[in-house]
Amino acid sequence: MSKPLSVLQRATRADVRSEPFPHIILRDALPLDLYQELADTFPAPEALEIDTRRNNTRWDYEAHRVRSNEAVPQIWRDFIAYHVSQAFFDELADLFYDDIHKLYPDYYPNYERLKSMKAGIRFSDTYATRDILMDAMLSGNTPVTNAGSVRTSHIDNGDKLFSGLFYMRPEDYDAVGGDLTISRFKSKYATLKAKATLFNDAYVDDTHLECVETVKYDKNILVLFINSIESIHGVTVRQPTNKSRLFVNLVGEVEKPFYIKGKKIRPRYVPAHQDQDEAEQTWLKRLKQKLRL
Repeated sequence: MSKPLSVLQRATRADVRSEPFPHIILRDALPLDLYQELADTFPAPEALEIDTRRNNTRWDYEAHRVRSNEAVPQIWRDFIAYHVSQAFFDELADLFYDDIHKLYPDYYPNYERLKSMKAGIRFSDTYATRDILMDAMLSGNTPVTNAGSVRTSHIDNGDKLFSGLFYMRPEDYDAVGGDLTISRFKSKYATLKAKATLFNDAYVDDTHLECVETVKYDKNILVLFINSIESIHGVTVRQPTNKSRLFVNLVGEVEKPFYIKGKKIRPRYVPAHQDQDEAEQTWLKRLKQKLRL
């Protein structure tokens, strides 16, 4: 395993966008020959015992299962293994340190703290010996019988440091929709209190948002972002199709969430030195400081 397998191998700091939240969009992320080999050998969902009969439903086949399944092609076992490795986390830390520090300075006060984190594999390793548990999943959305979005505008769980999507649109994929939206709150929601009231669990209605960019579902495209309360993204409506939407899903989770949902379903940050009960009393003040509101 080596860096040439990495979806970040062509990324530079200049590719990182800080607004509306730290993210990177890389087209032609992998060399064409490597991408084509992966595309040609992407395991069929049925071979992974995925039930594809449900309408427009997300499925994931996690790294720990790929590692133990010798029927998965070796190129895929190597590719998945690299993206749950310490080497991949180090790449990501180098690329995004400035943004991670700005979002979470009490968790990561300096570069050394971030780079000292020991990476493990989700559902295999534990936080007893690892600081961040990573996953790289063979993923997809099942065919569509009734048009709809597999997931509308939302934020991810507060224990995720990063999330990524590596799109692998099949050559015969002719479906309409299923693109990724990157959004921000409309300017009239000027305070955190105003923004927080808009959440329904992890979701925010699109009427409260401005879509900054729509990333078309296509082949060999990486979208990776640092997670925060501002990291709002979603998937556009897919029209009926008998085709599956294929991709690789990347995540890195930490033991102590960066933010949690309160009693009124309002997400708020949890400072590194506080437990969740303490944070319940001070979340608004701390979040304003984090977001420079």
